Amino acid sequence: MNEPYLQLLWAFLATLGFGVLFRAPARDLPFAAFGGAVSWGVYLAIKAMTGTDSLSYFAASIAVGLYAEMAAAMLKRPATLFIISAIIPLVPGAGMYRTMFEAVAGRADASLTIGFQTLTLAGAIASGLAVASAVSRILWLKKPGAPRILRRRGRR
Repeated sequence: MNEPYLQLLWAFLATLGFGVLFRAPARDLPFAAFGGAVSWGVYLAIKAMTGTDSLSYFAASIAVGLYAEMAAAMLKRPATLFIISAIIPLVPGAGMYRTMFEAVAGRADASLTIGFQTLTLAGAIASGLAVASAVSRILWLKKPGAPRILRRRGRR
């Protein structure tokens, strides 16, 4: 099996495992796990094109957010159910570990450098989810079925 496909499979399985750990409903587990594979797939694709981690994390988290909003609308479930599970492959846990390892070892410069990189990735994830949420809300407000008060432009 080709390595990127194997990585997508592992992202799917890891997300599935975390979905079980978080006690997500069984009927929603496949959709949440697929979101994890989507997030890692977008990360790999953007990383191959640009070579930058922060942009890759940002784009992948936008993809997760949009996927979660679409899945939530189709399945009539809260979007956070899919976001929490699907974002798991992107969590920079290794960077957090290395930051603490360097700090405990007394190498403050290395700890600060790795810590800043890790916080940058975490910020990219948070920013991407915020952008996806804003975009989905804008699209939702323009739908004809949106509540009337949200569609009015002015009072008459």
